[in-house]
Amino acid sequence: MTRPFKRSGGGLVVTLNEAEAELLGSIPEELSAAMQAPPGSGDPVHERLFPRAYLDPTEESAESDWQDVVHPELVRERLAALQLLVDSLGRGTRKRGRVEVHLEPDEAQAWLGVLNDARLALGVRLQVTEDLDLSELDPDDPATPAFAVYGWLTWLQGELVETLLA
Repeated sequence: MTRPFKRSGGGLVVTLNEAEAELLGSIPEELSAAMQAPPGSGDPVHERLFPRAYLDPTEESAESDWQDVVHPELVRERLAALQLLVDSLGRGTRKRGRVEVHLEPDEAQAWLGVLNDARLALGVRLQVTEDLDLSELDPDDPATPAFAVYGWLTWLQGELVETLLA
């Protein structure tokens, strides 16, 4: 399998097939609603993306203060990362079924955050546990395509981390 990320100057070049680029382009719409849900809304994806700062139930006041001060900025940063992904995909070069995107360092970091958030969100929806073995999925199970996307996001995030660390 071809590695999707390569270093180029001070940034990276990512090469995806059209279907992969389309899938990545759909992530911001899927994630933004969960990110903008109010704290304490009961949305499990929002709770996974923005875990409580204070786990002690006697610290509700401190948790509320933290949510009031920090949470809006965390949401803004994550929404900005989603927009960077959309913008960078939008300027990608398309030829022969491939999309090539040049990423500046801040865009590569945004992609890393979005891939992580997408994995977390999908993992919550699919109720992924540590003992998940993607090789044992039943091809006839209607959830298998979603687990395949989860596996692909995991692989893509790992490839990006390896490239950034190289």
